[in-house]
Amino acid sequence: MMEAKLTVLDRWFEEQIALCGQRRQALLADDRADEATFEKIRANVYDIFRTVLSVAARTCGEKDAAGRFFRQRMESIPSGWAASCEKARQHDDAVRLRLEQVKLDTAAEIRRQFEEVWEGAE
Repeated sequence: MMEAKLTVLDRWFEEQIALCGQRRQALLADDRADEATFEKIRANVYDIFRTVLSVAARTCGEKDAAGRFFRQRMESIPSGWAASCEKARQHDDAVRLRLEQVKLDTAAEIRRQFEEVWEGAE
């Protein structure tokens, strides 16, 4: 059953990365480079957590352990982004603040999708 959930999540990550690439190309074609950068960042965040999920599956072996591993990384990785976001807020760095917020929003979306798939019906 874990393999089926991994497949669903991996497919979802692939779709999200592809959508980010399509939106990025469209934005670049419209001379909206800043917004295109946000799509590139989103795609990178999806790729980071796709890799984390792959590592969890390979190293943990069982559903509960893999889920714990992934959830731990869902806490630890974005914590650095949250700290950077707060620092940007303190220094009125609107660009850095927006970049870090994109990462945090994407991580929150990943967490919701993971919980929906992982904790869904067996």
